Amino acid sequence: DMILEGLKARNVPAAMLEIEITEEAPVDRDRVGQKVGRLADAGISIVLDDFGTGFSTLVSLKDSRIRKIKIDKDFVRDLAKSVEDQAVVEAVIGLGRTLGIEVMAEGVETDADRMILRSLGCMIAQGYLFSPALPMRDALAFDAAAAEVIFEPLRNPRSGNAA
Repeated sequence: DMILEGLKARNVPAAMLEIEITEEAPVDRDRVGQKVGRLADAGISIVLDDFGTGFSTLVSLKDSRIRKIKIDKDFVRDLAKSVEDQAVVEAVIGLGRTLGIEVMAEGVETDADRMILRSLGCMIAQGYLFSPALPMRDALAFDAAAAEVIFEPLRNPRSGNAA
Protein backbone atom coordinates (compact mmCIF):
# COMPACT_ATOMS: atom_id res chain seq x y z
CA ASP A 1 0.00 0.00 0.00
CA MET A 2 2.89 2.36 0.77
CA ILE A 3 4.26 1.88 -2.76
CA LEU A 4 0.91 2.58 -4.40
CA GLU A 5 0.38 5.65 -2.20
CA GLY A 6 3.85 6.93 -3.12
CA LEU A 7 3.14 6.56 -6.83
CA LYS A 8 -0.19 8.34 -6.49
CA ALA A 9 1.33 11.20 -4.46
CA ARG A 10 3.95 11.74 -7.16
CA ASN A 11 1.51 11.28 -10.05
CA VAL A 12 3.58 8.41 -11.45
CA PRO A 13 1.69 5.74 -13.42
CA ALA A 14 2.05 2.28 -11.85
CA ALA A 15 3.12 0.89 -15.23
CA MET A 16 6.31 2.96 -14.93
CA LEU A 17 7.51 0.90 -11.95
CA GLU A 18 9.11 -2.52 -11.79
CA ILE A 19 9.41 -4.37 -8.51
CA GLU A 20 12.25 -6.89 -8.41
CA ILE A 21 11.77 -9.97 -6.29
CA THR A 22 15.03 -11.61 -5.33
CA GLU A 23 14.97 -15.21 -4.31
CA GLU A 24 17.95 -15.27 -1.98
CA ALA A 25 16.03 -16.73 0.95
CA PRO A 26 12.97 -18.88 1.45
CA VAL A 27 9.80 -16.85 2.00
CA ASP A 28 6.16 -17.39 2.85
CA ARG A 29 4.98 -17.66 -0.76
CA ASP A 30 1.31 -17.17 0.13
CA ARG A 31 1.90 -13.96 2.07
CA VAL A 32 4.33 -12.53 -0.47
CA GLY A 33 2.06 -13.69 -3.30
CA GLN A 34 -0.85 -11.68 -1.94
CA LYS A 35 1.23 -8.51 -1.66
CA VAL A 36 2.76 -9.01 -5.10
CA GLY A 37 -0.71 -9.67 -6.49
CA ARG A 38 -1.99 -6.30 -5.27
CA LEU A 39 0.96 -4.52 -6.88
CA ALA A 40 0.58 -6.44 -10.15
CA ASP A 41 -3.17 -5.75 -10.21
CA ALA A 42 -2.36 -2.04 -9.91
CA GLY A 43 -0.20 -2.28 -13.05
CA ILE A 44 3.27 -2.57 -11.53
CA SER A 45 5.56 -4.95 -13.41
CA ILE A 46 6.86 -7.86 -11.29
CA VAL A 47 10.39 -9.07 -12.08
CA LEU A 48 12.18 -12.21 -10.88
CA ASP A 49 15.71 -10.99 -10.11
CA ASP A 50 18.83 -13.18 -9.97
CA PHE A 51 16.93 -15.99 -11.69
CA GLY A 52 18.70 -19.31 -11.55
CA THR A 53 20.37 -18.80 -8.19
CA GLY A 54 19.36 -19.15 -4.58
CA PHE A 55 15.85 -20.40 -3.95
CA SER A 56 14.36 -19.52 -7.33
CA THR A 57 12.33 -22.31 -8.84
CA LEU A 58 10.61 -23.04 -12.09
CA VAL A 59 7.34 -22.92 -10.14
CA SER A 60 7.80 -19.14 -9.98
CA LEU A 61 7.50 -18.96 -13.76
CA LYS A 62 3.94 -20.30 -13.65
CA ASP A 63 2.80 -17.15 -11.85
CA SER A 64 1.06 -15.09 -14.51
CA ARG A 65 1.99 -11.88 -12.66
CA ILE A 66 5.69 -12.33 -13.48
CA ARG A 67 6.52 -10.01 -16.38
CA LYS A 68 10.30 -10.30 -16.54
CA ILE A 69 13.12 -12.68 -15.59
CA LYS A 70 16.58 -11.27 -14.92
CA ILE A 71 19.26 -13.87 -15.61
CA ASP A 72 21.83 -13.68 -12.84
CA LYS A 73 25.31 -12.37 -13.64
CA ASP A 74 26.82 -15.72 -12.59
CA PHE A 75 25.54 -17.14 -15.89
CA VAL A 76 26.67 -14.11 -17.92
CA ARG A 77 30.21 -13.37 -16.76
CA ASP A 78 31.79 -16.47 -18.39
CA LEU A 79 29.41 -16.65 -21.33
CA ALA A 80 32.17 -16.27 -23.93
CA LYS A 81 34.06 -19.30 -22.65
CA SER A 82 31.41 -21.53 -21.10
CA VAL A 83 29.21 -23.72 -23.27
CA GLU A 84 27.31 -24.70 -20.11
CA ASP A 85 26.47 -21.08 -19.27
CA GLN A 86 25.38 -20.50 -22.86
CA ALA A 87 23.09 -23.55 -22.67
CA VAL A 88 21.50 -22.38 -19.41
CA VAL A 89 21.00 -18.84 -20.70
CA GLU A 90 19.53 -20.09 -23.97
CA ALA A 91 17.13 -22.39 -22.07
CA VAL A 92 15.94 -19.55 -19.82
CA ILE A 93 15.43 -17.30 -22.85
CA GLY A 94 13.41 -20.08 -24.49
CA LEU A 95 11.28 -20.55 -21.37
CA GLY A 96 10.63 -16.83 -21.24
CA ARG A 97 9.66 -16.71 -24.90
CA THR A 98 7.30 -19.69 -24.54
CA LEU A 99 5.65 -18.28 -21.39
CA GLY A 100 5.48 -14.71 -22.69
CA ILE A 101 7.91 -13.43 -20.05
CA GLU A 102 10.50 -10.80 -20.98
CA VAL A 103 14.10 -11.88 -20.28
CA MET A 104 16.94 -9.55 -19.25
CA ALA A 105 20.58 -10.45 -18.60
CA GLU A 106 22.39 -8.89 -15.64
CA GLY A 107 26.09 -8.21 -15.32
CA VAL A 108 26.91 -7.55 -18.97
CA GLU A 109 30.42 -6.10 -18.94
CA THR A 110 31.81 -6.75 -22.41
CA ASP A 111 30.62 -6.29 -25.95
CA ALA A 112 31.33 -10.01 -26.51
CA ASP A 113 28.79 -10.85 -23.77
CA ARG A 114 26.27 -8.52 -25.36
CA MET A 115 26.73 -10.07 -28.80
CA ILE A 116 26.42 -13.64 -27.49
CA LEU A 117 23.26 -12.71 -25.60
CA ARG A 118 21.78 -11.17 -28.75
CA SER A 119 22.63 -14.29 -30.75
CA LEU A 120 20.85 -16.39 -28.10
CA GLY A 121 17.77 -14.17 -28.36
CA CYS A 122 18.21 -11.95 -25.29
CA MET A 123 17.65 -8.37 -26.39
CA ILE A 124 17.61 -6.66 -22.98
CA ALA A 125 20.67 -6.37 -20.77
CA GLN A 126 22.12 -4.32 -17.97
CA GLY A 127 25.60 -4.00 -16.56
CA TYR A 128 28.70 -1.86 -16.51
CA LEU A 129 28.97 -2.07 -20.30
CA PHE A 130 26.01 0.32 -20.35
CA SER A 131 26.06 2.16 -17.01
CA PRO A 132 26.84 1.65 -13.34
CA ALA A 133 23.94 1.52 -10.91
CA LEU A 134 22.44 4.95 -10.21
CA PRO A 135 22.55 6.44 -6.71
CA MET A 136 19.18 6.65 -4.96
CA ARG A 137 19.12 10.46 -5.16
CA ASP A 138 19.35 10.30 -8.97
CA ALA A 139 16.58 7.72 -9.14
CA LEU A 140 14.37 9.80 -6.84
CA ALA A 141 15.04 12.90 -8.92
CA PHE A 142 13.50 11.20 -11.92
CA ASP A 143 10.47 13.30 -12.74
CA ALA A 144 7.17 11.74 -13.84
CA ALA A 145 6.69 14.42 -16.51
CA ALA A 146 10.09 13.61 -18.00
CA ALA A 147 9.17 9.92 -17.93
CA GLU A 148 6.07 10.62 -19.98
CA VAL A 149 8.15 12.40 -22.60
CA ILE A 150 10.72 9.62 -22.70
CA PHE A 151 8.14 6.86 -23.06
CA GLU A 152 5.72 8.54 -25.46
CA PRO A 153 5.63 6.99 -28.94
CA LEU A 154 7.77 8.78 -31.47
CA ARG A 155 5.76 11.38 -33.33
CA ASN A 156 6.12 12.54 -36.87
CA PRO A 157 6.68 16.29 -36.37
CA ARG A 158 4.92 17.09 -39.65
CA SER A 159 1.71 15.13 -39.11
CA GLY A 160 1.63 14.81 -35.32
CA ASN A 161 0.88 11.09 -35.73
CA ALA A 162 2.72 8.35 -33.91
CA ALA A 163 5.50 6.94 -36.05
